[in-house]
Amino acid sequence: MDKIKKLVDEIINIASKEGKISVFLIGNTKKEEDKDFYTIPIRSYSQIVATGAIVFGEKIAKDIAKSIDGKVDYVFVDSEKKIIDRNSVSTAPGNIQRAVSEIITDSVLISYKANDLAVDAADAFISEYFSNDVANLGGKKTAIIGAGNIGSKIAVKLVERGSDVFLYRRKTEKLEKTVEYINNSKPQYTVAKAWVSTSILDACNSADIIIGLTNGIAVINKKAISIANPNPLIIDIGKGSISKSAVLLAHSLNIEVYRLSVESALEGMLISTISTHNIYKERTGRGIYKGMNVVSGSILAHENEFVVDDFNSPKIIYGLGNGEGDFQRNLDNKMLSKLKTFKKIINKNNI
Repeated sequence: MDKIKKLVDEIINIASKEGKISVFLIGNTKKEEDKDFYTIPIRSYSQIVATGAIVFGEKIAKDIAKSIDGKVDYVFVDSEKKIIDRNSVSTAPGNIQRAVSEIITDSVLISYKANDLAVDAADAFISEYFSNDVANLGGKKTAIIGAGNIGSKIAVKLVERGSDVFLYRRKTEKLEKTVEYINNSKPQYTVAKAWVSTSILDACNSADIIIGLTNGIAVINKKAISIANPNPLIIDIGKGSISKSAVLLAHSLNIEVYRLSVESALEGMLISTISTHNIYKERTGRGIYKGMNVVSGSILAHENEFVVDDFNSPKIIYGLGNGEGDFQRNLDNKMLSKLKTFKKIINKNNI
């Protein structure tokens, strides 16, 4: 725990000096390693300073939770069930979220989905990479090697952006179902499609984008790189999906091989999730303010109930509810008068 304590002390010190929020993330992964956990580097953002650990079992998750509770402002715990706890006789997936929830009482506990960070980061990076292309991803061919949970979610996003996505995984039956789902659920006027590839080379042939997601198994070789379109975008998300010889070949052709960074996606997730937590806890509700019926947060407004930014002390009026989840568009004279009166009350109180 000394390494964890040192990291926590560092982020607390930075947060105190710079007026930031301190966050510790506890994630889990199915990738096997010969240790109980590894740490996440400290990341200092505009509002937040964060670090964390990726664990391989419930016991170590609890030990870490005990050592950080009350010291950091927020503890984020991965809610996805990815591992079989090596310290348990059960074959059920380890429940890291529940294990940590049993410990954390003083810090604010929030759950998150780590896999979605990779999906959002990949989508944003690929779009940015082609930002100078007038068509962006339209008409491009993407090869995804390792079309499991993350790969299939990335495929959905890229198809919606206009790329034909060719997926490959060893379990053909699951792959066919994945491709069928993507094509059946994509927007009606999206022309791009997902495709089943019979081999890695079939997927990579003439590809503009190659994405490796094989969890450390180097299956994308020199041949796969050589048959892609000239200067393809190559991203290793599975950390070791691309062979060293393939990386060297790409380098000799002046092609960069990228590893996925979740830096920006992590910052966005932390800020938006903390904001959601605060809004739900502090500003979601309904009540009567200065004689007016008000509601805020994610609660559906009743008819003639004012939707505001904060039902406790409103500063902004968003509209008047219609009782069906939308605003009234055409107000009668009585409600217009009431709205004007309410605006005057709010403006007066906020001067």
